[in-house]
Amino acid sequence: MAGRQRASCRGRRADAGDGACRGRLPHRRKDAETTRIGAVRAGILLLRSYNAVRFRILRQMPPAPIPDNEQERLTALRSYEILDTSCESAYDNIAKLAAQILGCPMATVSLVDADRQWFKARHGLPVTETPRDHAFCAYTILSDEPLIVPDAMCDPRFVDSPLVTLDPGIRFYAGIPLVNRDGFALGALCVQDCQPRTIDEAQVEVLATLTQAVVATMELRRLMRQVELLAVTDTLTGLANRSAFLNALQKAIAAQRRSGGRLAIAFLDLDGLKHVNDTEGHEAGDRVLREVAAVLVSTLRQEDVVARLGGDEFAMIFVSGDVHDGAAGERLRVAIQRRMRACGKPVTASVGSACFFAAPADAAAALAEVDRLMYQAKAAGKNRMIHRDLAPDVVCEAGAAT
Repeated sequence: MAGRQRASCRGRRADAGDGACRGRLPHRRKDAETTRIGAVRAGILLLRSYNAVRFRILRQMPPAPIPDNEQERLTALRSYEILDTSCESAYDNIAKLAAQILGCPMATVSLVDADRQWFKARHGLPVTETPRDHAFCAYTILSDEPLIVPDAMCDPRFVDSPLVTLDPGIRFYAGIPLVNRDGFALGALCVQDCQPRTIDEAQVEVLATLTQAVVATMELRRLMRQVELLAVTDTLTGLANRSAFLNALQKAIAAQRRSGGRLAIAFLDLDGLKHVNDTEGHEAGDRVLREVAAVLVSTLRQEDVVARLGGDEFAMIFVSGDVHDGAAGERLRVAIQRRMRACGKPVTASVGSACFFAAPADAAAALAEVDRLMYQAKAAGKNRMIHRDLAPDVVCEAGAAT
């Protein structure tokens, strides 16, 4: 009897245990289901957020109108030779000062090119350029007045710009166009913030003053380049002058010493130019010099160096190619003769050409060698080319048959 009771109790406890277990399982399943539902909902929300951002990115931001003088504006911009140049403290300091004075985390000196805005200076921005279609500054150059955008998210022109919807997340923008002395808006000095805000008239005036400093710096840099160019350019023909040629020749000699190879140069003197000057005047002679310069430029390779040394003398450095046989100098002589015949001028060229298998002592020594060969060509009857390979010591003469 007692055994049956103990067995019955064990059975009831087992049943109770089974019931308890069976009673807890539905709660566990419910918790797991709730977790799964929550995860699904979170995934849906995340997907919606992703799609919203993706839609924003893919939506076409309306591009800024193109200025009526766009081609002239781009020509003016490129005349400064500033695009894709290295950082300069003169510009960097202005951008940094603009950010500090106006209390903005970002500032740029932006130049608006054909399809991009490029930052000559940037403070607080990691990129060097952005597409023009995304640029606030593409709107700034449409007017001589400042462009102030208190909140880009409320401005239909910029609300879909990746510069607003993505990093750096611009909300506030203030820019003043960089207008040069010819009236072309080349870009803008601008400040940006990730928070909506406004600035007062005094701050706009400060930004305008800094903008004038940027333009003045650009003008000064361009003027300095022009002065430097004049110092090495023959004003009549636009070729390099004697000083520039000797400098280039000295560099070529130094390069030959370092790496070996050959160095080929030529000296050319015009025959008959004095007769043109005496019979037709110096203006006619100047036209002949310009024609000869054009022939030399069109006949030589782009990497070769050509210069007018003065008077009716020209010199060339043949930078690359197999020119040890004097063929390059002969091509120049023939090309000049043909052009002068076409122009009806009794002008030809005597050419001295040399290929140095070992580096000459210096530029003056190399030039003296081809000058001597040129005078040999004149003494031999003019309108001819004399070439010398220096080591082996071989003289090659060509001329007047054509």
